[in-house]
Amino acid sequence: MGLILNTRPAFYHERFHDAFGDLDWPIYDIPLTLPEPVPGDIPPAAGFDVVIFTSQIAVAAFPNDPQWLSKKVWTVGQGTTDAAKAAGYTDVLQTGLQVEHLQRYLTQNSFGRALYPSGDDVTADLAKEFPGRIDRRVFYKMTPRPTLPPQLVEQMRKSTPIAAPLFSQRGAEVFATLLGRAGITAQNAKIAVIGISANAAPPGPWQKQFVAAQPVVEDLVARTGEAIASFGR
Repeated sequence: MGLILNTRPAFYHERFHDAFGDLDWPIYDIPLTLPEPVPGDIPPAAGFDVVIFTSQIAVAAFPNDPQWLSKKVWTVGQGTTDAAKAAGYTDVLQTGLQVEHLQRYLTQNSFGRALYPSGDDVTADLAKEFPGRIDRRVFYKMTPRPTLPPQLVEQMRKSTPIAAPLFSQRGAEVFATLLGRAGITAQNAKIAVIGISANAAPPGPWQKQFVAAQPVVEDLVARTGEAIASFGR
C-alpha cells in the first residue's frame, strides 16, 4: 500500500480529506506552503463595485468588514465561491474554474473598479492586465516549507508508492525542489504526480505524471485513483 500526499495548506485539510478519503491509500498531510498574513491598508469600499477572489485563502485573509459584504464578488473555482458565500458575501458569481476563465470574463463584462485581494505570488497579475480598473492588494504570502519530513523521505527511499495530487505550477515547483534537497529522484522512488492542470504536472523527479480531464477536484480524484491503480497491488 502507498500514500496519497495532501500537499495543500492546512486551510484545505478537511476539504481534501472529504474528496480523497474514499481512495484505497491513506492520506499523509504535508503542506508544501504555509500562509502568512501580510499587513496592509484596506481602501474605502465606496471606491469599488467588485471584489475579486481567486483562492479560498484570499477570502480568509481579507478582513471580513460589513462594508464589503454587499459588493459584487467574482471568483475562480467552486471552493473559492463556497468560501466567499460562507464569509457572508451576498452577491457571488463564479466566473469559471481557472484564472483564464476570469480573465475572459473581465474582458467581456463591464465593471467600474475592482479590488483584488491576493497573495504575494499570483498566476496572473490582474492589476497589470487591467490598469486603473483593478487594484491588487497583498494580504498574505505563501512560504515554502524548507524540507520534507524525514519519515516521509524514508518511505520514499523504501519504494513506497506515492501519489501526489498537485493544484498549481508553483506547488509542482516546490515539490520538485524539496525532493531534490532530499536526494529523491525518479530512479530511487516511486512517485506519481497528478496535476489539476497540465502546468501542475510537469516533468520532474517523479516516475509518472497524470493530468485531470477537467480542472476540477472530482476529476483530480479520479485521475489519482488511476495513478494508484498504475502501481498495481
